[in-house]
Amino acid sequence: MKIIYHHRTRGDGAEGIHIGEMINAFETLGHRVQLVCPATSKRTLGISLGMTGLTAKESRSKWGVIKLYFTQFLEVVYNLVSFLRLAWNILRTHPDFVYERYSCYHFGGMLACWLLKTPSVLEVNSTYAGRFQRRQLAFPRICRWIESWVLRRSNLVCVVSNPLRLCVMDRHVPTERIVVTPNAVNPKQLASDPKAQNEIRRQLQIKEDTVVIGFVGSLRRWHGIEFLVDAIPAITSKYPNCIFLIVGTGELEKELRNSISKRNLNNYVRFTGGVPYQNVPLCIRVMDIGLQPDSNEWCSPMKILEYMLQGKPVVAPRIENIEEIVQQRHTGILFERLNLVAFESAILELLQSPMYRQSIGENARRYVLSERTWTANAKKVLINFLHPSTKS
Repeated sequence: MKIIYHHRTRGDGAEGIHIGEMINAFETLGHRVQLVCPATSKRTLGISLGMTGLTAKESRSKWGVIKLYFTQFLEVVYNLVSFLRLAWNILRTHPDFVYERYSCYHFGGMLACWLLKTPSVLEVNSTYAGRFQRRQLAFPRICRWIESWVLRRSNLVCVVSNPLRLCVMDRHVPTERIVVTPNAVNPKQLASDPKAQNEIRRQLQIKEDTVVIGFVGSLRRWHGIEFLVDAIPAITSKYPNCIFLIVGTGELEKELRNSISKRNLNNYVRFTGGVPYQNVPLCIRVMDIGLQPDSNEWCSPMKILEYMLQGKPVVAPRIENIEEIVQQRHTGILFERLNLVAFESAILELLQSPMYRQSIGENARRYVLSERTWTANAKKVLINFLHPSTKS
């Protein structure tokens, strides 16, 4: 089949990984994929600066409000560019279908598919005007109308979690046109270079017998980074032979470094800064425990799956979308969300026994390799697109 993958994103971080892996999965299955996107999105993947735009504090200032309205107005206007770019490529290549990643205010791609009678699959990683309010909206009514329109016009809607599926159903999209395709792993990313891992330990000044408790991701508030820092004193007081490794950077890095210094925790924390995506598996292999301090209610956290692929036990909050991934005390440890004592207890439970950590980590790796691969996701998309009555 000929597939156009269309998106209007920055194309780095987790979103770029998702895009690249789905394209690779379709091609692995023998299909031809053409990427249609902004030229600026074709950049190096990595855990880099994280969220762009306005912080919550900035949005409360006069300049922040002006910037909010101006940037979101440009997002709406950009639909003209998206429409013309995709329409031209559809007319030129005649794809079997267009696979589009949904973005806030974005309807240009779906409009091109509708007018040119081209089937479409819409990948939804987040909604913006439904039950989950991901961002502050300058034009909420416009966003709500656009979101409902594109969801209803698509032939198939792929969502990353069951809570997100329910959100899409709120917009009167028939259940038979919705399929859950969570984030996944690429078995080729399984790191197995001891020399490279030892080099990372050396660079970060982590001794061989030190237990490494790690976090991977952009440093955003909704990842619960401040919550993680609050747990460090209690953990290190009981297990001084441990290090917290923070892989990534973002809007909170300076604030976190200052907080760690004020608490005299510098000896127990290591920051890597921005890391190219190809080096992330090696950083995870250095860890003994992988952390997801907090999450929203609809996402499919990629970092959890990456920890599991490398055979690391996960500590994560007990939320429905995370319970779809982590099985309590089999592939990880779940704790009551934002309960600091429960979070600390979960980490301490894993610190007590290397054999326990290894057992849970091996279970986690077997699970993602058998159930959570990008190729399996691509197969599910194709089956449900070609045979809408099939629910797989």
